[in-house]
Amino acid sequence: MSSCPVSVTTSASKTRQLLICLQTWQLGRSPAKSFDIEITALTFSNIDVTTPLISCVAFDAVGTLIYPEPSVSRAYWQIGQRFGTRMTLEAVSAAFHAAFNKFASGVRKDFSTSEVEERERWRLIVQDTLPDVIDPTACFDELHAHFAKPTAWRTFPDVAETLQALTQRGIQIVVASNFDERLHPVCDELPELKLLKRRVISASIGWHKPSPQFYDHLVREAECPPEQILMVGDDWLNDVVSARGAGLQAVLIDRKRPAESQDVITDLRHLTRSGAILR
Repeated sequence: MSSCPVSVTTSASKTRQLLICLQTWQLGRSPAKSFDIEITALTFSNIDVTTPLISCVAFDAVGTLIYPEPSVSRAYWQIGQRFGTRMTLEAVSAAFHAAFNKFASGVRKDFSTSEVEERERWRLIVQDTLPDVIDPTACFDELHAHFAKPTAWRTFPDVAETLQALTQRGIQIVVASNFDERLHPVCDELPELKLLKRRVISASIGWHKPSPQFYDHLVREAECPPEQILMVGDDWLNDVVSARGAGLQAVLIDRKRPAESQDVITDLRHLTRSGAILR
């Protein structure tokens, strides 16, 4: 038994098979076989990311490090009004969430992507969200450009301190996001994100989370074994289940939860506290 206080009860390969099955299902084909998947997390006791166990912390972007201001729904509604929409803010919000979920797996429905396909995916989302605008092309162009502006985004209060603390302790930090080239100016110009020079962005590498291929790219970018990478994000499937399936450690960030657990943190600063529980 290793002296490292780690109890391994999860088969990462089984979780990876589950994700491959998910990709196959998205393509409309039944997997060749079914897998009896039992996902039980790795448990870490009394360890924090200042130990050699973690060499790299990878952060999702939207919902983890940054959030839009105004909100996505309000931005769509405000810009849509300039192009003649008569929809209410509530109707736009509901339509956006439905459209976003509809196209979550990409234009080809297999989690593959590119800059061109990502732009088309967002065009379809805008089209479904604001079907009554007078000039759909101009409306889309304005919305797409809006979210490339650093002024459209804010960082959460716990971000700058956490990134600084991790860097000072020699921990590599990476952005690992389902986004496109518009994320670069946001990271470059928001002062809280100035330390984030390494970026794994889905449209640039050709794959969305939760595909295993996305995490293969992340491991190569981090240049360390997957078990030494901690993925932190706000989406259970994309950022936790799929990361663990690729052999990474992972934890969910949910700032609205009243209390933390072994799977969930409510503040990114928890990552640098002594005795943090990682999974």
